[in-house]
Amino acid sequence: MHWHITVEAVDPTGEEYRREFHFEKNLDGLTDGRIGCSIEDGKGIMGEIQKAVVQRELDLWVRYRRVCQCCGGQLPIKDYQKRNILTVFGTVPVTFPRLTICQSCNPWACFTFSPAADLCPDRATPELMELSAKLGARMSYREASDILSTFLPSHLSPKFTTLRHRTLSVGKRIEDAERSRGWHEFLDKEERTQLELQMDSDPARECVFTVDTVHIPLVKHWGGRTFEAVVGLCGRGGRGDNPGPLFAFEGTRLAELDATASLALMNQGYVGRGDITVISDGEECLKRLADMLPQPATHILDWFHISMQLQPLAQMALTAPQGHGLFEQDIDRIKWRLWNGQSKRALDLIALVRKALSSETCHCLWARRADKLLEKLNTYISRNGQSVINYGERHRAGQRIATSPAEASVNSLVAKRFVKKQQMRWSRTGAHYLLKVRAAMLNGDLSERTRYVPPETEGSPYVASLLNPTPPLLKAA
Repeated sequence: MHWHITVEAVDPTGEEYRREFHFEKNLDGLTDGRIGCSIEDGKGIMGEIQKAVVQRELDLWVRYRRVCQCCGGQLPIKDYQKRNILTVFGTVPVTFPRLTICQSCNPWACFTFSPAADLCPDRATPELMELSAKLGARMSYREASDILSTFLPSHLSPKFTTLRHRTLSVGKRIEDAERSRGWHEFLDKEERTQLELQMDSDPARECVFTVDTVHIPLVKHWGGRTFEAVVGLCGRGGRGDNPGPLFAFEGTRLAELDATASLALMNQGYVGRGDITVISDGEECLKRLADMLPQPATHILDWFHISMQLQPLAQMALTAPQGHGLFEQDIDRIKWRLWNGQSKRALDLIALVRKALSSETCHCLWARRADKLLEKLNTYISRNGQSVINYGERHRAGQRIATSPAEASVNSLVAKRFVKKQQMRWSRTGAHYLLKVRAAMLNGDLSERTRYVPPETEGSPYVASLLNPTPPLLKAA
């Protein structure tokens, strides 16, 4: 069966555009259920339509760019070039001119530019780049490349390295947009000296950072087994509310942590009012985050990690031998003191319990194990004693006391894609850009985060004079 398809369009200038193409449909497979257009037929049809649309849009864009913005004249054409533009519906070969800047307005300058480079600097549409990044962030690069080649026209490279390059390019574009925003928008970090009315019934006045670190396997030839990455959320509200957008990056660099936290505060609409709280597991790099934020900022030790230190002791109390009947009560008293923010009293009680066990550690295996667990708890609380607060009071007020949102984000962000249980190893750069893409996907703002437009500012006369110098003859006159 011979099909004839006609594409007609009317340009904004009023001109009509028409293009025709044909395709054949074999009827031999009707008895086998091959009715309608197949995927390959759809690829061919959409490929021809895409060629017509792209070439016509590019012609209109060239006509617009040929008009000089100063005098309204036509820019001269230097030569013509050919380029393949990759789209989701196929590769479109286009021919476009290179234009020279207006010699009447700028007689001292002579350089050319390409109108097609303004539309597709990567020689691929943003839609194809984002689609490749989304699939590359969800599954392995090989599987994502196979899926794209199955449903999209066969213009994609059979190598998975092309899709990996596009995914990491989107991640780099996200990081460049964040740096540009951090350069043009500043967060006021001056110490707040004014008094603020305490509104306990308004949990949205508090900006809460829940941050955690995760270890990612490192490629062998780079040295080392793993490297650290930071995963966190910043949001407003109390326990059970939305924890806020997710952010992640490779390494524990303080400059990167400071810039990311500042952007997260600006996204939450922070203008110098309200409380700032950082909840972490006690890592040194995360504890320093509270000092980088606008002061005063409070650091809270995660209650979940405290309870993880107490849980083995509570289980050992159930199997305590005779003569240690008060051990279970001592553990409950330690937990009660930590829950109410009495870290010093908890350390004193730990010292007393260890002293009582010291006489039996030499011949009792149970006592030696309990003493080691108490020593580990004592070290953990001693290092983070200033970050232990009254968890009971904060819990009754409906505020957050744990990094459970960050722990859940680690599972969804790192464990499912980086597959820690398999023999997958990553470079620092690849993991950093992939974390950016996955965080933007989980937040649902991948397109917005790659298209940041800096605010317009008035240029200084010095910079303007360099860009538009005065001609020598005019200066002499």
